Amino acid sequence: MLDALDITEEEAAGLSELAAIDLATARRFAERAQATEDADVANRLARTSQRAARSYRQTLALKVRLRRALSEHARDYPPEPAETRAARHVAEVRRAVSRVAWAEREALEGPEEEREDFFDDLMFAFCERLEACVGTETFERLPVDDAVVRICLDLDLPEAAARAWRDLPVRTADAVRHWQGPGPDPP
Repeated sequence: MLDALDITEEEAAGLSELAAIDLATARRFAERAQATEDADVANRLARTSQRAARSYRQTLALKVRLRRALSEHARDYPPEPAETRAARHVAEVRRAVSRVAWAEREALEGPEEEREDFFDDLMFAFCERLEACVGTETFERLPVDDAVVRICLDLDLPEAAARAWRDLPVRTADAVRHWQGPGPDPP
């Protein structure tokens, strides 16, 4: 969550460390200023103590602002449920692979019926493969592009097409209706 504010855990810990150093410095110089008899030395030590104390207060104020910003961010952007994230991942992979399959179908020469049968067989095999993958931790952590390449290779679809799926044409409305499956509508 800290990365939403461009601060790492290590940097947040560093703020705490700086605050502790500033407080210790302020105390040390304040004690020395009170212990000395020389007014000039006491004045210099007191100024150093005040600077360290001001740095300490500013660090604490920054930590409070960060904590408030994190709380607001958590309230405004609650974490997405795992089921939603998984369903969105499956839908993205489905759209991508279907674009690759559709491009292969369109590249085939021959009667329309044979091309449709090819696409139907491919999508059936894809649905079976996807069903076997869904719910596995490996699949859900796999980036969409990697999942598309892996599944397309399993289906004997060209790797180059799988890697370029975003540049491929979108399926027609008939194919979308026929092989929509669960998840949001393909683009």
